[in-house]
Amino acid sequence: MSRSAHTISFERPGVPLAYNIEDIPEPGPGETLVRMTMAGICGTEAHRLAGDLAAADYPVCFGHEVVGVIEALGEGVTTDFAGTPIAVGDRLYWCPPEWCGECWTCTVAGQGAACERMLWPVPFGSPNAAGFRELATLGPLSTKYRIPDGTSSESVIAFGCAMPTAMGAFRRLGPVSGTVVIQGSGPVGLASTVLASIGGADQVIVIGDPENRLEVARKLGATETIAIASTTLDERRARIMELTNGHGADIVIEAAGRAAAFPEGLGLLGYNARYVIVGLYSGDAVAPIDPVRLNNYSQRIIGSLGMPREDFLHTVELATAHGERLGFADLITHRFPLSRTEEGIATAARGESVKAVVIPD
Repeated sequence: MSRSAHTISFERPGVPLAYNIEDIPEPGPGETLVRMTMAGICGTEAHRLAGDLAAADYPVCFGHEVVGVIEALGEGVTTDFAGTPIAVGDRLYWCPPEWCGECWTCTVAGQGAACERMLWPVPFGSPNAAGFRELATLGPLSTKYRIPDGTSSESVIAFGCAMPTAMGAFRRLGPVSGTVVIQGSGPVGLASTVLASIGGADQVIVIGDPENRLEVARKLGATETIAIASTTLDERRARIMELTNGHGADIVIEAAGRAAAFPEGLGLLGYNARYVIVGLYSGDAVAPIDPVRLNNYSQRIIGSLGMPREDFLHTVELATAHGERLGFADLITHRFPLSRTEEGIATAARGESVKAVVIPD
């Protein structure tokens, strides 16, 4: 038996997304069939459509931030990835890209996001776990976690992949203290604001735009916000120095995804400071570095791509513990039906939304 469901597919940059209907078979052994209820729109989607990411030579399905309801369980599937029992009707939060957990990159390097065997995005025309589709088929390697009763799906998907991404960055960063400056007020920047605020920072300063996102940053724990549009680089640096008694930031987190943020961030660092790069993951970026200052100030620059699987579970736990208090669900400002996915991606790319999601038509 099969079920008809709509899917979105991407052919190549410049070609409109296709809205298709497919017959989806019942799940096989080890598989889980889930009906999408909300799929988050990530900045990566805009990069994909713009051609900043290498495109396959065949149509693909994509969308990697998803929550949904279990429709059917294949043979042998009784728990989520943490061992929590699951049943038809339960809600899941899952990560569609599947890494093997066995190759050198997954095990020795600990970089599941760069798994040598991972196929992402996935080819259109066969069951898969992508988010921009009504029915998703999660394979045995899918990272999936049950959303507890009492925790809203909105609180989980509000940060999409941004919260696990930020958690990966903070994991590489180490203990948080002193003044944390966050460059960028998009989902990763806002997720970083939450983690810095509850993680022990004395000050959390967010540099970004527009004002509606900066307002959200303050609600999530930022002690100070600085608007890019109304300040110069020198003015922003002067304000950071003023707030730190001339010492500079202890931690700077680049979550802007813009090359110009990197040299600015370097200039905000104080002694023994750490700089985590999490937003610059596509295209090419070249910037000057003064190695003498880096050495004499005992500073560290840390790159961060991806996260361990358990950070998706920690995202659910964080939403359960803090989502209602901090109003995570309110971050979702725009909802688009599946057939208007491309419009939703464009809206998010223009920065008009705090968080945009796709829902079934």
